[in-house]
Amino acid sequence: MKVWFKVLSTCGVILSLISLWTNNVSAQSSRHLIDPKLSPDFTLLPRPVTEHFVTVDGLRVHYIESGTGPTVVMIHGNAGSVEDFEFGAMDLLASDYRVVAIDRPGHGGSDRPAGKVTVEAQAKLLHRTLSRLGIHEPMLVGHSWGASLALAYALHYPGDVSAIVLLAPAAYPDAGGNRLLGATSKIPLIGDLSFVLGRAVMGHHMIRAGLARAFYPQSPSDRYVRLADSLWLRRKQLKAYIEDETSLNDSLRKMGKRYHEIKIPVVIVTGDRDQIVSPDQNARLLHAAIPHSQLIELKDTGHEIPQTNPQSIDAALSMISQSWTAAQRGAW
Repeated sequence: MKVWFKVLSTCGVILSLISLWTNNVSAQSSRHLIDPKLSPDFTLLPRPVTEHFVTVDGLRVHYIESGTGPTVVMIHGNAGSVEDFEFGAMDLLASDYRVVAIDRPGHGGSDRPAGKVTVEAQAKLLHRTLSRLGIHEPMLVGHSWGASLALAYALHYPGDVSAIVLLAPAAYPDAGGNRLLGATSKIPLIGDLSFVLGRAVMGHHMIRAGLARAFYPQSPSDRYVRLADSLWLRRKQLKAYIEDETSLNDSLRKMGKRYHEIKIPVVIVTGDRDQIVSPDQNARLLHAAIPHSQLIELKDTGHEIPQTNPQSIDAALSMISQSWTAAQRGAW
């Protein structure tokens, strides 16, 4: 009887959290909810992208690639996938670089290992994946949570990365992390129930509200919204999102003490209208922590930089090339 009382009590807590969360999102995002017609500005262009899977430590890792030249490895953010870079960035960069975009563990088409999958663990898996593909000392481009992963990679494998570009980076702990939801997701039955309730109660509203905030002040394309609808409500994807979201803060607390150790070229790109990751509490602090880093601040730009301003990625990579030229002259 006591067990069932605890189960029902926890269910009540989850339902209350979902209710509060949806009310909060509705209140905060009502001005920016995506117009039903959606913006046609960010349409998917034809691209010569090839799709692959590679097995690493018994896990299937999904990646796509395009172009030839110096290798650029792109790492998506939380609840994202390689498609985040297909919508503009890969087309733009493939004329000058070999661009490889990889699905992080549990996202898109990649498997997720059992147990706790921290950003450090994902850096290790990424390193083994790149080694398996024969990729050494690439330039890493990380977006949001993917920027956290790029930072972890640079700290743990400093000799096997040539430069990092950090787009809207999550570099420091976020006080708004939902630890209770992360904890309940691991409880048998309760975890499954939380996913079912989350999809039923939040579902498409959650996706549209989240996209509105991520793309603000622009809007996503119809095609990307349909992709998000089909991808983000999968149990595997939602579980990976929650676990990644709730585990990141602990890692960032440790990593933040070591950013000064990073000696490779670093370019940080942030949007002044970012509603997901505060530029003041992340990009600008990180720029101060890594004195030789370069900071690009984009006007009238939100969080979804890979899709709304892919030109800034090209500019950041050009700055890295210039820094290498300067280094040869002893200026870096």
